[in-house]
Amino acid sequence: MTGPTIARLSEGGRIWALGAQQGNDRALEALAGALLQRWQRGDKLVVLGNMLGGDGDPGRTLDLMLLLRRRLLATNLACDVYFLRGAQEEMWHKLLSLQFAISPLSVLDWMLAHGLAATVEAYGVAVEEGRIACRGGARSIARWTVGLREAQMARPGHAELLNSLTRAALSADGTTLLSAAGVDATRPIDKQADAFWWNGQSDRALDAALAQGGDAGWTGLTRLVRGAGSGEAADDGRVLTVTRGTPALVALDGAGTLLERIEFAARA
Repeated sequence: MTGPTIARLSEGGRIWALGAQQGNDRALEALAGALLQRWQRGDKLVVLGNMLGGDGDPGRTLDLMLLLRRRLLATNLACDVYFLRGAQEEMWHKLLSLQFAISPLSVLDWMLAHGLAATVEAYGVAVEEGRIACRGGARSIARWTVGLREAQMARPGHAELLNSLTRAALSADGTTLLSAAGVDATRPIDKQADAFWWNGQSDRALDAALAQGGDAGWTGLTRLVRGAGSGEAADDGRVLTVTRGTPALVALDGAGTLLERIEFAARA
């Protein structure tokens, strides 16, 4: 069973899974072009979170994501296009409510060190202003986060996209699960909480956990596809990590079998 924030993909066509971009707008531009050349009626796209990040221009990355969605929907308004929540998007949401944190400066510094600084700066806001605000108390922080929200609203579609993220996606037959980082195989799919985007286990550890997860209702799952992680296992294993060092795009059939892998090749 799935909850309201876990998408169920429609039947037929291929499943395209776009791995973590981490703000790499150049990579997304190349991978989106490859996808548009291969897209067929009935195909579906799942963007596996961590669109934001410090590997490029995260603001332009979101612009390109929105453009890609428009182009795909122009081919077929009924096609499935889902954007999943990743750790970067979760941190951005937490940042917008920083005034409620118990230790706001420590929380801010931790998030900035884990890739969020590039997103703040992409919206034209100075990171140091946030640190100063944290020393000024809750009201000062609230004024700073209001400025962040206003800067985000000035970029058409950004707030709407980041406020409509899905936790995970399931194939039509329920055998393939797609998430940003992984799962907690000791909990049912509708009780994952934040495990979908914070799980840091390796492919092999996740594979072993899922193989023993019958009590949690994982017996019907034959494939886990995640956007990023320690992807040391082969692509034909039970766990498939899409982005392994460089942003990538994969095509799967309805049963989760890998049909094609496209990786971004950065030019010197």
